[in-house]
Amino acid sequence: MIANGVALRWFLIGGMLLLLGACQSTALEITVENQSDYPICEVYLSPAEATDFGENRLPENKTLLSGDRYTFLLETDEYDLLVRTCAEETIFSAAQVTQSGTIIIGAAGQAALKVHNQTAVEICYLYISQNEDWGEDRLGRVESILPGSTRLFLLPPGTYRARAQDCEEKTLAEIEGVLLEATFDWTISP
Repeated sequence: MIANGVALRWFLIGGMLLLLGACQSTALEITVENQSDYPICEVYLSPAEATDFGENRLPENKTLLSGDRYTFLLETDEYDLLVRTCAEETIFSAAQVTQSGTIIIGAAGQAALKVHNQTAVEICYLYISQNEDWGEDRLGRVESILPGSTRLFLLPPGTYRARAQDCEEKTLAEIEGVLLEATFDWTISP
C-alpha cells in the first residue's frame, strides 16, 4: 500500500509539473493594434524558419477596425509577422519577432503610399526616403510584392522619393519629389 501511495504521489507531482511546463510554454503575447483608417482582416505569424506564412491567425469573420486590437498567445519562438487589409493589401511586416509587445499599425495623420506591382516580376526591395540616403529596404527580408499585388506604406505627410528593385537588385522604377498628403498610388509597370 505504501509503495502504491508513493507511486501515486510521484505520478501526481509529475502531472502537475507537466501542466506547469505547458502553461509556461505559451509565453509570447503579440498584440496587433490598428490605428490606421484601413480595416485589417488578416494577420499571419509564422515561425521564422517556415517557408510560408501559413494560415490567417485572426478568428474567422474578425476584422480589426481603427482603434481595435487583438492579442495572439504563442509559444516562445521566433516569428515573422505579416498584416493585410481587408482589400488584401499588405500593410505591415516584421522579421524575427521574439518578444511580447504591441505592434501599432498606422497613426493619426499618416498618409498612404500604395505600390501596385503590374510587372511580371517580383519586387524584392523597396526603398522610401525623404533625403539622399535610401536607408533600409522597406520589405525587410520578410515579404515581396508579387506581380498583380499591392503593398501599402503608411508615412508622415511630406515629400518622398522611392525605388523598387527586383530580386536581383535591378531597379524597376523610381519616383522623385512625391508630395504625400493623403493617398498616392504608384503603379510599377513594364
